[in-house]
Amino acid sequence: MSAALMTAASVSFTACNDDDNDEPVFVVGGDTTEVPDIQFSKDTVRVKVGEENRAALPIASETGGIKAFSLDPAVADIVDVDGVPMIEGFKNGLCGVMVSDANSNYKKLMVSVYTTDQMQLSKSELTFLTPLGASGTSSDVTVLLGNGGYTIKSDNPAVVSSITPETGVITITATSKIDPYTATLTVSDISGLTADLKVSVEASLDPFTPQQLQKILDLNKSTIWADCKDPSDGNTPYYWGYGYGDLINETNGNTRTIGWWFTSWGTDYGGIKIDYPANASVGAEVEGTLYFQYSTAQWYDCYKYAGKAKVLADDATKTVVICWQVDTQNQRINRGYVVLMK
Repeated sequence: MSAALMTAASVSFTACNDDDNDEPVFVVGGDTTEVPDIQFSKDTVRVKVGEENRAALPIASETGGIKAFSLDPAVADIVDVDGVPMIEGFKNGLCGVMVSDANSNYKKLMVSVYTTDQMQLSKSELTFLTPLGASGTSSDVTVLLGNGGYTIKSDNPAVVSSITPETGVITITATSKIDPYTATLTVSDISGLTADLKVSVEASLDPFTPQQLQKILDLNKSTIWADCKDPSDGNTPYYWGYGYGDLINETNGNTRTIGWWFTSWGTDYGGIKIDYPANASVGAEVEGTLYFQYSTAQWYDCYKYAGKAKVLADDATKTVVICWQVDTQNQRINRGYVVLMK
């Protein structure tokens, strides 16, 4: 039925006289003129903040009667300049502008407002130097010049990064490996500007940074601490801090042992101790063994990490010893320390 009506509406028959043939003549009926649509030369217009930077609507085909209004006047608005609608930006951001014409066509135009044509970071390169297998985190790099709405991408998943969209503060975390590696972080702003930050990550075979060593030396209570992994699989991490129970400070032959045994309600739960030469002088690197126990067992059932030890302090107030083992297979350093107050 609908098809028949449409056919009837679109064609008509012309009457025939006797001289004509008997076949009907079909004549197309109705106005088939197409109404032109609004065409833009580009779908997004970049406009810099300021009256002097007003931009014209990118109309590619003239349809007449062009009008426009902003969907977010706080970001950008339409200003009439001698009868011509112009776009003026007021603050960084994206907003839509609805454009209409005399034929009642409507089309949305995106406007990107910005304040600067450059993006600048506080640093272009950053280096991480951490104990092998340890992670380092930095928030030292920030965006100095940009248009807000910041995002960041890393071309290496080993370097994890994030950025505060409003302030441009970049937070980076990286874990060192046996071999040095790099990553390029690309920062983008809302207007499409980009800047690169090169991150280099290197491993140190020192168990602690100078800053960490100073913090250990500054401790004023007996403390044990270790960061180790199960030597059977190299995966399970174990951490320990402070301690309760019986302090260990004894010398057997040429070996001195210091540490702390952890007990609770009469049950032994483990602890940490370090063996090193009894005649080791302060500051000297010597052979040492770090013992780490986290369950009810004897010392000979503990995890044992044979490596190096160093006496950081040994005076009338306290003894401070660090011990570590470089595990190249699992790309990490098993490490620990004992602070024994006297």
